[in-house]
Amino acid sequence: MGFASSTAFSLGDRTAVRRLLERIRAQRLARNWTQSEMARRAGMSRATYQNFEGGYGNPTLANLMRVLGILGVADRVADLVPEPEESQTLASLQRSAVRKGRQRASVRGGGAGGES
Repeated sequence: MGFASSTAFSLGDRTAVRRLLERIRAQRLARNWTQSEMARRAGMSRATYQNFEGGYGNPTLANLMRVLGILGVADRVADLVPEPEESQTLASLQRSAVRKGRQRASVRGGGAGGES
């Protein structure tokens, strides 16, 4: 059973994986590359690449990134996951607490410059 049809994936997940694989195939074909040529460029055996593109096996993230890099789109992968809203991050809460602490110290100490 292929990873595109695995029971570990929901229907939406399978659809997303299938669409990703279809786009990878379309990009390969737009370059007039055979699966053998893509496999060679990716440093995989032809059979491994065929399984990858067909949705079978268990491809590694490294292999996916290698294929996407060859197609010139690896740098766009991070765009798939949006940045968290700043107000929701632990770092922003910590920065806020530090600022409040500095403001309190500034008020008690007679200003931002400390003692005069």
